[in-house]
Amino acid sequence: MLNLKKLLEGLNVETENVEKKFSEIATELICNYQIESVSGERFNIYEIEFYFFNRNHLDSSVHRHNMKAGQWRVHYSGLDITFNGCTYMNDSCKNKKCIECKELASYGGILIRSIGNQKNPIVGPLKVQTTLLTGGSINSSEGISLIKTNNNHITKLITSTRCGVKNTNGFDNMNYCFFNSEILKEKDRSDGTKTRVAI
Repeated sequence: MLNLKKLLEGLNVETENVEKKFSEIATELICNYQIESVSGERFNIYEIEFYFFNRNHLDSSVHRHNMKAGQWRVHYSGLDITFNGCTYMNDSCKNKKCIECKELASYGGILIRSIGNQKNPIVGPLKVQTTLLTGGSINSSEGISLIKTNNNHITKLITSTRCGVKNTNGFDNMNYCFFNSEILKEKDRSDGTKTRVAI
């Protein structure tokens, strides 16, 4: 877990070569970790998308947050593993396009898009979120956990564009989605972007 935490913390306001960092994190996360749901069931990670904003990477599709790296973030699009978030937005700065705020800010996360185990893959971030958050006891303090595995269960990761992301200062054409090509394949969507479906 230490290696993954270090990789997540490595994305900050100074980071320039995000593509290399994304690839390192994707390989570590998909090949060496499972997610344990609140009900205790374990799932392999089959597909993830990266979202990151800093002064060198002005991706406008990223959700702002002030969370620490390696936390779960539930939102209207699904479930993220966070990068360190520093928005530097306060009550005196209401302008979201403030140059000073852009120079100091960095935030982002990894959207979990597809998971699975011996059963059929669960494809789609809201289905993933529902699966991982369903079934836990109200008397339990257990939550979702990342579990390091001893086996490398992926042979080849494929990169692609993010699903449904359009008009983001050119970042909609970047290959920030990583997926297991033994489980998923690409499919064109009606909006012109790509998605992944079970083979």
